[in-house]
Amino acid sequence: MSWTLLNPATTTAELQQPFADQDFAYCQALSEALLKAPQSRDFPDLIALGFWLRQANLKPLLAPYQSSHFIRQPLGLVFHSAPANVDSLFVYSGILSLLCGNKNVIRLSSRSGGSTAVLIEKIRALAEIFPTQNARFQLVQCNYDSPELKKLINTVDGRVLWGSDQAIQAQRQLLMPAHARELSFGHKFSLCLVGAEALLAADNEQFQQLVQLFYRDQLTFAQQGCSSAKAVLWLGDAAQVQQAQQRFWPALTELIKQKQPLNSSEQYQALATAQQLIMNSEQQLMLTQQQSISRVAVNTLEPVFIDQHQGCGLFLELQLSNLAQLNPMLTQAHQTLTVWGVDPSLLRNWLTSVHTGLDRVVPVGQALSFSPDWDGVNLIEQFSRKVQCSF
Repeated sequence: MSWTLLNPATTTAELQQPFADQDFAYCQALSEALLKAPQSRDFPDLIALGFWLRQANLKPLLAPYQSSHFIRQPLGLVFHSAPANVDSLFVYSGILSLLCGNKNVIRLSSRSGGSTAVLIEKIRALAEIFPTQNARFQLVQCNYDSPELKKLINTVDGRVLWGSDQAIQAQRQLLMPAHARELSFGHKFSLCLVGAEALLAADNEQFQQLVQLFYRDQLTFAQQGCSSAKAVLWLGDAAQVQQAQQRFWPALTELIKQKQPLNSSEQYQALATAQQLIMNSEQQLMLTQQQSISRVAVNTLEPVFIDQHQGCGLFLELQLSNLAQLNPMLTQAHQTLTVWGVDPSLLRNWLTSVHTGLDRVVPVGQALSFSPDWDGVNLIEQFSRKVQCSF
């Protein structure tokens, strides 16, 4: 697989003024195509992407970047290397770059799943109606050592690398111009914080909503997304936490039983990883198996957990009496903290003391919601140039 172009262009790609109406129209058309497609019902990520692509969402999202004292211009040619674990992720960064007026080439993994095939089909179907947008949003598959890829990287003005740390380091061997910007989004480990007292006090409607939102965050991609939590932090005393766990996990496993998001191979992977963590940890860890969910109680978050946790329905559990206990455990690899049932003022005061780790803190249910700010980086600012004009 040297170089395969998936949506050939019929016109030459040209840079565009940022936030052009026709680019928003392209996003709207892709949104409608995804939301109307019968195949999308099998892929929750495509439904979420379809809603995100609507002009009614994108225009307010990008409005703050359209009024300023400088002139915003496109960065130029941007290369995106998409991850294999979250099929639709390439569209988010690629579309934001397109809306900034850039030309984009997006390398898709050969291991991408079914939703990628649907996306490619819908993008190709729009090529004739939106030829200039299609030319600026080129999808390719190729090897890392492809001559065409090496030639491309030598001419880019920016590149965006998603994937494992090893994959990112491998792609960095391809030299790009000195002026080019690089954004890298490597391996991350996210967390979910739940207030035990609030969970015990929740009525049935509130509780069921929590379970549904937790399920959406963690199991839409079989816990493979970088922002899906691999550890659940229970805030409260030991007795409260135990009671909260006894209420929460049976409800979640019942939901999983109905929806069956994990296949037998993924369930085996979770169990095998749990056993590996138990063998490699310095702690005395306890494994609890509930149908397709594996849970491991821990006393602290160790670096080995970040390296070896494979998702697939495995949750580490840590009881916290106060949030400050978490601080020494956090590293640069910790990305998203989803929160439910914790006082916002308590949370905000604690966050001022967190100097390492955590780039996003959002309510449970919003882990997979994509915004221009990702991993502490503002993509709109990185995908564009600010021209200072003193006249």
